[in-house]
Amino acid sequence: MKRILLYLLIIVGGSYGAIYWLITSKVKNQLDQALQLTEGLGDLAYGQIWVLPQGEVRIHNLNFAATNPGADVSIERVSLETDNLMALYQLGQSLSNDEVPQRLQLTFDGIALDLGLMQNLIETSGNNGSQQQFMAAGCGDERTFFNFTDLDDMGYRQVRSDMVLEYQLSPARDSLRVEGAFTTETMYRMSWLLDMGLAGDSGAVAMMGATFNQVRIRVDDLGYVPQVMAYCARQTGLSTEAYRTRHLNAWERLWQQQGVTLGNDVVAAYAAYVEQPDSISLESYAGLNAMQIMMIGDPQALLDQLAPQIVVNGTEPVPLQLTLALPEGRPEVEPEVAPSETQPETVPEPAPRKKASRLTSVPVAQLGNWLNTDMIITLADGREFRGEVSSIDGQQIQFKQSLSGGTIVMPFERTSIRQVRVVNQ
Repeated sequence: MKRILLYLLIIVGGSYGAIYWLITSKVKNQLDQALQLTEGLGDLAYGQIWVLPQGEVRIHNLNFAATNPGADVSIERVSLETDNLMALYQLGQSLSNDEVPQRLQLTFDGIALDLGLMQNLIETSGNNGSQQQFMAAGCGDERTFFNFTDLDDMGYRQVRSDMVLEYQLSPARDSLRVEGAFTTETMYRMSWLLDMGLAGDSGAVAMMGATFNQVRIRVDDLGYVPQVMAYCARQTGLSTEAYRTRHLNAWERLWQQQGVTLGNDVVAAYAAYVEQPDSISLESYAGLNAMQIMMIGDPQALLDQLAPQIVVNGTEPVPLQLTLALPEGRPEVEPEVAPSETQPETVPEPAPRKKASRLTSVPVAQLGNWLNTDMIITLADGREFRGEVSSIDGQQIQFKQSLSGGTIVMPFERTSIRQVRVVNQ
């Protein structure tokens, strides 16, 4: 019996040793090819390569010294993890056969960056007007982003980050869960989650039919928001509390400049986060598939269908209410002229032109009389939609919108509608 156990131990140990050697050789070969590819761009060096029995390969002390200053990267450990050792061994063959492994996780631990060597990159990205940082809103009249000097004064000259990416297929391969996180010590942790139901087909067809059951983006503050508030309070000569109010006002104005009007609950949620920065997240459980999303050409309609929620510090979620800038050419309500106002003088009749659309307000209770009629409805939270009421079932209203590529029907409760205006051509 002891001899059998010894033989089994030798077989298992020998198999592990062989797989260890094969995987290590493959990884080393790939790294050596990367060395050749980066030749002229910088020097790539790496330390030990480990293969663990649970199906994980680790590369230690990965360093890239770039030829151009400001692009050096140092990583303590990079690891690739699968379900088991055999899955790790067969990974390359599976990918070459277009077979997707059931689970993969890629981790970068200890990404070290010296921001002092990256000043040019920080300045270039910050000076791009389309990348204004909302956290810098109100921090001085001229500041639209935090440059290296700002970050250095906050104590972020050298930063250390970790990153993890993982996906998991269900055993039946009918659902996919993708997760990731990027953490920078003493600053923040940003994580994301995507839970999808997959169609029975394969490849691109399956992705087009995939249903997005849950989408979540979350930020956990690790000290960044208090540092920003304190730093900008010093820069503006205000108390931290007074600057926080200034920042909130500037933050809301910046959104308006981007063509986005925020609902009061959204502003209140962000204010609560800035005052007590723990966590803030956006979540959606819309259950739309990729084809439906592509058919919705109106960003506002897409946002309303996704129905995202905002959660601050683990409290109850509130709807993410915001209104995007209205497209040009939309009919506007013609202001009524008060009887006391002076009427304009008679002028020569202009050349005939297309008559502008007029809006007629009708009671919400009479919506049933205006089925399949072009109209604009205004909800209690201020959002507006243009389309037609296709049907009414008690308090439930089916509202149809014509969008690029087709139509979409959105359900509304009658009690959620504040105003109805019929469009008269």
